Amino acid sequence: MNTFYELFSFNVTVMAAQTDESWIFGLDWQFLADALILAAAMLVLFALLSFLLFNPARALMKARQDKIDADIKKAREDKEEAVKLREQYNSKMALADKEADELLSEARKKALKREAEITGEAKTEADRIIKRANKEAQLEVLRVQDDMKKEMIQVASVMAGKFVGNSLTDEEQQALVDQTLKEMGDDTWQA
Repeated sequence: MNTFYELFSFNVTVMAAQTDESWIFGLDWQFLADALILAAAMLVLFALLSFLLFNPARALMKARQDKIDADIKKAREDKEEAVKLREQYNSKMALADKEADELLSEARKKALKREAEITGEAKTEADRIIKRANKEAQLEVLRVQDDMKKEMIQVASVMAGKFVGNSLTDEEQQALVDQTLKEMGDDTWQA
């Protein structure tokens, strides 16, 4: 490497000796050679730093950007999933409300049907009670009539005893029957 430097510096020295004053800004060959060496050193340094520092930093930044993109994508997917779940929840709530309304409607129908059944049973029972009461009233009427007949028989036998004991005339018999009827009362005969 020393030989390269010596060769290069020799060429620069030779060139510097040949310089003429026609260069812009007073540039000479030595300055140009230094500038080229500096540019080559910077290029090598940049390539080395790029390989050692910039590439890992780029990889780190790329990994971070990928993670952020993945997080954003996951957040969007989660948001879409949440929207779907909310729609499912809303549809299930609407369905539950509909089912509740149907159950209430069905319960009302059953209650009205049961009310009609109970009312029908009550009417049937009332009719049965009324019929039984009417039947009992008829039986009571028959019993009262029976009692009345028995009483009339007793009255007739008392009257017969009186007739037998007294021979009565037809007017007396009629008066006796009228008197007996008055004693028994008109209500007894009409019931």
